[in-house]
Amino acid sequence: MERYNIGLFKVSRTNLSHTLDYISNSIKSKNLGYICVSNGRVAYQSNHDPDYCAIQNNSLLTVPDGKPLVWIAHNKGLGDVGQVAGNELFHGLLNDSKKNGYSHFFYGSTQDTIDKMRKRVVNEYPDALVVGAVSPPFQPIEDYDIDGLADEINRLSPSFFWVGLGAPKQERLMALLQPKLKNTICIGVGLVFEYYAGTVKRAPKWARKMGLEALVNCLQQPVKRGKRMIKTGPWIIGEILKSKFDN
Repeated sequence: MERYNIGLFKVSRTNLSHTLDYISNSIKSKNLGYICVSNGRVAYQSNHDPDYCAIQNNSLLTVPDGKPLVWIAHNKGLGDVGQVAGNELFHGLLNDSKKNGYSHFFYGSTQDTIDKMRKRVVNEYPDALVVGAVSPPFQPIEDYDIDGLADEINRLSPSFFWVGLGAPKQERLMALLQPKLKNTICIGVGLVFEYYAGTVKRAPKWARKMGLEALVNCLQQPVKRGKRMIKTGPWIIGEILKSKFDN
């Protein structure tokens, strides 16, 4: 799929409908890979970490989860680009499970969140087969048993291996894992598990529409997110302005 640049970082030229169709065709054609759901912080980090940038740029898809990424696309004349929020992608693929025969494996977060999420998925999407739901121990990437995890995924053969470890950890894990998988696409979705389980409150719709979701999240978790926002905010605003006046 065609991509557009935000500095060194490459974003897929897509929207939610196009993404769902592309994933369906990829499953059918065995065009497997991992999918990154990316926002302004990811764009910033990719432009300051070559290894992480390579992971994002070599994905099957790197979709514009954050509104600023969409605004930059529109400033570049790419009006067909639309927001592909992790939450909407999650629900879209669960909703398409009956039609396309999708199955799912959830990996990440806390045991409480995973249990609540799995129960809700079973109740709300009975046609979405859940073959696994695991809360892994908190550990660095180097301590993960990638081969063992790949063997388990291949044994269960889900259509999607959903990873909720947060960026950049989830993308680093997917990049190591994906080459070992036979029938599965990995998707990194950050806090989507928590939103769906109700253990973390998502920013209100008005804030998401105005591109203020990151700011609201920062206000909810100032210690965790404040330093990130100080670095990321001015940089992404600069990229928006640059895209506006460079075209």
